Amino acid sequence: MLDNFSTLLNNAIKNSFSLLSKLEQVTMKKSKRFNLSINEIHLIEIVNKKPSTGITISELASQLFITSSSVTVAVNKLEKKGYLSKFKNDIDGRQVYVTLTDRGRHIDRIHKRFHKNLTNNITKNLNDNEKEILLKSLNNINEYLKLKVSLFDNKN
Repeated sequence: MLDNFSTLLNNAIKNSFSLLSKLEQVTMKKSKRFNLSINEIHLIEIVNKKPSTGITISELASQLFITSSSVTVAVNKLEKKGYLSKFKNDIDGRQVYVTLTDRGRHIDRIHKRFHKNLTNNITKNLNDNEKEILLKSLNNINEYLKLKVSLFDNKN
């Protein structure tokens, strides 16, 4: 049974990841007003975590698990598209901060609404105990993944 469980769980995790990614892509493409990839939308989402102060390129890179140079390229593209703006630190001019424009905030609100609707629809037929078990299970998965990612990052 354990081997069968592991296979079923592995398939469920892979399918959930693939389907969630696909649903996000389809939903955003359906709205022809936005010319953004899912990765760009997730970058915008992270920038909005610090709306008043902005976020540095290195902080973005750390949260996205990509290099600072890749973030710089993505930020420059999103700035040209009108979703982000950049400014240099007054004290240390080498440090660049990124903030959202009105257009970027609008996209982030739409993306948040997508996720709120998603979670509401997924959990609408679950009782409180089932919701608690689901949340605990996902948190356990995320803790394991964070540990593995940090171990990988420390080796490089």
